[in-house]
Amino acid sequence: MANKWFTKSLALGLAGLALAGCGAKQDSSKGGSSESKKEFTLYSNKSEIQEALTAYAKEWGEKNGVTVNIKTCSGSCKISDQLKTEFTAGTAPDVFVIEGQSGYDMWKDSIQPLKGDWIDKTEFEFKQGNDVYGFPVSVEGYGLAYNKEILTKAGIDPSTLTSFEAVQKAMDTLESKKSELGLTTVVATATKEGETWIMGIHDFGAYLSSGLPNGDRSVTEQVLKGEMDKTRLENYANWVELLFNHTEKKLLTVGTQEDMDSAFASGKAAFLHQGNWKDPNLKQLNANFEMGFIPYQTLGKDKNADGLFIGAPSYYVVNKDTKALEYINKFFNDLVDTKEGQDYIVNKANMISPFSNTTEKPSAPLSRFLAEWISAKKPVYSFDNPYFMPDNFLMNKLGPIYGQYAQGQIDKAKFQELIINQIKEVPSLLKK
Repeated sequence: MANKWFTKSLALGLAGLALAGCGAKQDSSKGGSSESKKEFTLYSNKSEIQEALTAYAKEWGEKNGVTVNIKTCSGSCKISDQLKTEFTAGTAPDVFVIEGQSGYDMWKDSIQPLKGDWIDKTEFEFKQGNDVYGFPVSVEGYGLAYNKEILTKAGIDPSTLTSFEAVQKAMDTLESKKSELGLTTVVATATKEGETWIMGIHDFGAYLSSGLPNGDRSVTEQVLKGEMDKTRLENYANWVELLFNHTEKKLLTVGTQEDMDSAFASGKAAFLHQGNWKDPNLKQLNANFEMGFIPYQTLGKDKNADGLFIGAPSYYVVNKDTKALEYINKFFNDLVDTKEGQDYIVNKANMISPFSNTTEKPSAPLSRFLAEWISAKKPVYSFDNPYFMPDNFLMNKLGPIYGQYAQGQIDKAKFQELIINQIKEVPSLLKK
């Protein structure tokens, strides 16, 4: 289902890395300088695969005689803020992550176009015009992850959960059988500070993309003008209400993503509100059951949603002032072309490769489910629409509204009102 619209996509999530070493100092020499430096710093923003990526970077560095310093920004840390600090301090990394079109717009004067054989092996590179700026690290996707064993015991076929009514009925059934099934919660999701990206970015992404052809920006363009479709929002609010009604109160209001993972992996939750980036965490928690995804049902009772959100979620971009471009290019090419690089992407990091020459296939259950979904050419909704929004807007402005709703401080009507009021501010924020 890969299309060239993805080339303008960006996102939340990319390989998390272990904190090690210091950022390479910013230098006025351009990347094309003949003076190469056999050292570079890579700064990323997620921790889920830090062990695998750290190990690969170390092995690759030793083999090629290059020192690779790894830095990470995850959880409540905001990478855009951290990068601003690094650039101001003169310790800007050689390679870093941007989030969305707004991320490119923010850093376009600090990054350089890329070249490499890997570009012809993917449809997920990040482009502006005819120039390639971003190296896609993986293909990711999300829906509502389910434990098939639990659903089967409750007499529920996950393949039938393609309407709001069907999901509502299934959740009601699971709720009535919680004791029998050993559940503490039907759904595992969270809204607390530090986890506002879960609802603010990914779930609101369903408002922007659900039911639309892949790459359709119509709803997003409306929101960028500060406008909301009130009927679409009302249907979306019913979905949020359904999730919250079936999530244990403590988990919903003060739980962390680690608490969510633990509940799902231990069979205490039937659904996990996350994406395939959780495969490594679930493996560590010994989640040995069949799992997959159902689509978010945000379109109301008269429209079925049958697609998952799938795309290239994040990209490496290269500092225009790096002295290590030669080695960074080799690092990229080796990720794509070598057995070790492909093994890292697919088997060690449990990601879905964005490159056509990759022979390895995911073994991790959620990644495998998405790979099969794509191979079967099932519906895919745009993954990247949230990342056309102002920097940190969804996490910092919309995210806390979900928290107020979860805690009972506001009702569903007020939830919608506050969302509408925040969206009205989008045009002015984009001008800043």
